[in-house]
Amino acid sequence: MSALLSYDHALERLLAALTPVSAQSRALAQAVGCVAAQDVRTAQPVPAQAMALRDGYEMQAQEIAGASSYAPVVLSAPPRFVRAGETLSADCDCVVDASGFDLGGPLPQALVESFPGENIRRAGEDVASDVVLVRAGEMISPAHCLCLAAAGVDAVSVRAPVIALRGDDKLLKHWLADQLSQAGVYLVGVPDLILALGATHSTQQLALEPGREIVLEQEQGVPLMSIPARFDQVFAALHAFIWPALARLSGVVRAETRLPLAQKIASRVGVAELALFEERGGHFHLLALGDLPLQSLARATHVSLIGAMSEGHGAGEMITAFAVRT
Repeated sequence: MSALLSYDHALERLLAALTPVSAQSRALAQAVGCVAAQDVRTAQPVPAQAMALRDGYEMQAQEIAGASSYAPVVLSAPPRFVRAGETLSADCDCVVDASGFDLGGPLPQALVESFPGENIRRAGEDVASDVVLVRAGEMISPAHCLCLAAAGVDAVSVRAPVIALRGDDKLLKHWLADQLSQAGVYLVGVPDLILALGATHSTQQLALEPGREIVLEQEQGVPLMSIPARFDQVFAALHAFIWPALARLSGVVRAETRLPLAQKIASRVGVAELALFEERGGHFHLLALGDLPLQSLARATHVSLIGAMSEGHGAGEMITAFAVRT
């Protein structure tokens, strides 16, 4: 058998064959799940003016300071009743429950006091004006869209790569499709990358554990990744190749977690190895390294790639890992 192909070299070849997909403008409803191509800023504050958070009477807090049932404060005029979500008058800064007033006598009286900001949302407290709400490379969520719509944004610039997913193993395909859905990927359309799950044939294996038998080729100019139909191999392909490929195609950014190791890790020099961790007690606890049993894959909360030139890491050493959802 020929010498193992360096993982770093294989990844470099894959990334060189990929071109970032073009940015396109999409209405908010069609942008959910896509990756933002650039920072998205709010166009206006929400709310534009102070609004009521509950039904009651709008007031200026200083006008009823010290009011109580024993020492009512006489008002110059009956207060205005507002519904939740209604804009307040410019000189009002609180909303008081109806039970806090006596409006049946000859003069309206306040029976309770309040404070500025009680039961209201001040201008810009929901969403401030001209702030970055979604950063480039971040997936756009339904919550993002609600905020953006309220702030006057009706469309955003996104990148949405297409990945063709082939293979007969329905469970593996379903799992991988679910993982890809977290990265703003479309599975229908002209592919930017092809993933084929099944038997692989190559004269040269990768210096990657697990993942030796992953094969990187091209099909009519489109990068093709052949992956053995085993969960550990598909998991390795996802974290060692597919996520970096998506970062190249759409600029998607994965959230990192950095914590100290609970124990020492000894790694083989010359082979890149995937390490599975369980986050517990503010530390990463190693579950598996290189060989990834299904039980460890099911328990893992984070994954990290130990480089081929590393001999490992000592207990207490800080390490960066990515969250996994298996």
